[in-house]
Amino acid sequence: MMKKPLPRQKNERSRRPLRRGGSQSSRSGFTLIEIILSISILALIMAVAWGSYASATSSQQRMQDINGRLHGVEQAMNRMVRELSMAFITSHGSEETQLEIRYKTGFYGENDRIDFTSMGYVRMFRDDKVGDQSEISYYVKRVRNDAGDLVPSLVRREDAPIDDDPQKGGTIMTLLENVESFRLEYWDDQKAGVSVGSDGWVDEWDSESADQAKRLPSRVKITIEIPNPRGSGNSTFTTQAEIHMIQSIDF
Repeated sequence: MMKKPLPRQKNERSRRPLRRGGSQSSRSGFTLIEIILSISILALIMAVAWGSYASATSSQQRMQDINGRLHGVEQAMNRMVRELSMAFITSHGSEETQLEIRYKTGFYGENDRIDFTSMGYVRMFRDDKVGDQSEISYYVKRVRNDAGDLVPSLVRREDAPIDDDPQKGGTIMTLLENVESFRLEYWDDQKAGVSVGSDGWVDEWDSESADQAKRLPSRVKITIEIPNPRGSGNSTFTTQAEIHMIQSIDF
């Protein structure tokens, strides 16, 4: 008699091993919200980094502009000091004793302008038929800058060789732009006398006047005022030029 097969147990399927990885409904990758959040965080980091870089670059450029401005003031004052230190005048006869005046030296100073003859001329060309003497002037006038605006600027006039009018002619160049004020004072040794406390500063000098004839001031005080490159207000710079030959040269 044949045996009937035993019925399959209902829990046979449950004894099979489960597959790893979960069911088909398991998540794979990032959700849209996670992607948007990641991009937002990255954008914020980049914005902060760019802001720091832009701020550092702006600060560096500002410091360069300030240093450049101060360096320009220093260069202008050093040049004036150097050329004023070599100022001179001569005594080579009067207009009555000369048939034709071709050479005239002088020192004519006001509180905002100076015209003088100097031995500081530098020849720029090999065949330049001039010596080391020239006429020099310093004063403030409105000059058009690179942007096309008219701004008060400290200018320098030079004419070489010296002619019969040391206050005219030559070429004009800008030494310093945006100058608020330019002031000159002249030290008179005779006015100061022997007393150390006496004030020998005067606002004008004329080497042809009666009390200042044939002599020069021993010092010239230079004061320049410009808009403060660091912020509001103005900045003032002062220096002095010592003139080596204060008596006229006779020949």
